[in-house]
Amino acid sequence: MRFEELDAQTLDQIGTPEDNAKARLLVENHQVKHGYRLPDRLRGLVVDEQPFRVEVRIKDDQLTYVCTCPQEEGEALCTHVLALLRAWNQEPEKFLNQAELKERLKKYSKRELVDIILDMADRVDAARGVLKEEDQGLDDILESIDRVMEEVADDAASLAEAEVKLRRSQARADRLAQSGRLAEARSIYFYLLDNILSLEEKFKKEQIFSPDLKKELFEEYCQFIHEDRHLEKELVQQEIEQLESRTPISLGELDLSEVKRELALPG
Repeated sequence: MRFEELDAQTLDQIGTPEDNAKARLLVENHQVKHGYRLPDRLRGLVVDEQPFRVEVRIKDDQLTYVCTCPQEEGEALCTHVLALLRAWNQEPEKFLNQAELKERLKKYSKRELVDIILDMADRVDAARGVLKEEDQGLDDILESIDRVMEEVADDAASLAEAEVKLRRSQARADRLAQSGRLAEARSIYFYLLDNILSLEEKFKKEQIFSPDLKKELFEEYCQFIHEDRHLEKELVQQEIEQLESRTPISLGELDLSEVKRELALPG
């Protein structure tokens, strides 16, 4: 099954009549916002009294999903997942292809990107809120990561909501890297990665957040090591030893051998 093969009849079969009726209303009332199409998933925001972030995947012909609504832990698909799928079924052209968008944005000049951001700030309240955020220092970012991890460990936050917050820290690390502060950016990526592995150890699960999050963090962490001309090798060696101390089920497919060879580290 592919997203392109989903039709209204199939959606009627995978959701209850009541939930499908609610999902249709959400679509008809234009409450499905910000639809994105990625190679293996759909993402969107569904406003149902309050905004809920939704992500849907198809793997081995099975639908899997994450929604920030309280029904997330249930077995049945919630109305927000059904609404996102119905919005895709009715108007797939309105879903932005995220990979194509990234490539298109790379072609703009810095001045053009600034103009686009300012135009968005005029149109979207949330964009203005992001622009008003103060530039956080390294300690502030690490503390914000600690708070998210504590909430997840105490079951006080949904995984989807927590992942959104972690990706904000990831974005702040990227901004530090772009300004030349590679060591700080690497520290944040290491901290994110190590904390996620720690949670997976605690819950004895190979995957807690979406699979691409851990993969992205690991790949960028290695890239920062490669690009940093003033790399503190002893500190990085300690970080690698910390990551390798995690259990195999947590570490998964993350292979640090290439980084260790590059740094001429033992093992």
